[in-house]
Amino acid sequence: MMNSVKSRFTYLALASMLYAPNSFAEQECWNESKACSLAGSLELHTYPSGRSNRKGEDVLETNLYLKLEPPVIVHFKDWDNHDEETAKLVTLMEIAGDFDMHLFKVAKKKNHVTVKTPIFGQQTGHHHTQFLIDANNNIIVHSK
Repeated sequence: MMNSVKSRFTYLALASMLYAPNSFAEQECWNESKACSLAGSLELHTYPSGRSNRKGEDVLETNLYLKLEPPVIVHFKDWDNHDEETAKLVTLMEIAGDFDMHLFKVAKKKNHVTVKTPIFGQQTGHHHTQFLIDANNNIIVHSK
């Protein structure tokens, strides 16, 4: 009898995690509106740039990304769905713009960071996440 209750509880707990991801997000943010407080760690990701060098080889490009801890829910107007507002649980955002090179060292050390910034949507195929943050906002590094 006890195992049955335990297994039902485990099933319900797992089902709630799968079907209610919003409950694990700490906050909600709105695309292209007021600043949102984000936290996480910086990561380096490398992708083909779409440009070729003199030998015709694709040039790789490394950029900074904020791995959100915890994830956030981003509300946005879905252009593919007649501008209906929709929401998405987001775990990774690209950092766009000119940023201090010391942030590459921070990413390698896996330090925790916080930033208060507006979120904006992907503007070209060159961006590798659906939502981005502006590098010109003050990224605060917390030592381990």
